[in-house]
Amino acid sequence: MENATTTTACTDAQLRRLSALLDTVLPASTDGTLPSAREIDFTAYLSEQAPEFQEELIGILERFDDNFPDLAISRRVDLVRVFSSSDAPAFRRLVFRIYDSYYQSDRVRTAIGARPGPPFPNGHSIPSGDLSSLEAVKARGKGYRR
Repeated sequence: MENATTTTACTDAQLRRLSALLDTVLPASTDGTLPSAREIDFTAYLSEQAPEFQEELIGILERFDDNFPDLAISRRVDLVRVFSSSDAPAFRRLVFRIYDSYYQSDRVRTAIGARPGPPFPNGHSIPSGDLSSLEAVKARGKGYRR
């Protein structure tokens, strides 16, 4: 991971499982252009943007044995599929968090042709919790979801 100094409530064994799980859910591209999710600092993302998910993540990691990181990718995929079908809501929350952290990475954004960095540079900022900028969107009404 990019920054191993992030404080986390996970044990070393859980961090190993997390690393393998990240790589299983979102592996690196075969051409090496896109990194694996294991190469993104997922724990820093959780600390900053989703601290409420950390406890659930620990529960998810406990579903996998300590030998999970040592298994062949095909076997890990099978075990993740079992998890995804046995607890689909938890799996969806996990995948959402993985993808959210992954596509915020400057490395990934650059690789897919998006500009790295915040979407509102040069002094344009949105105060945390201020949803007033969405008023125009809400005023349009429902679109495709009718």
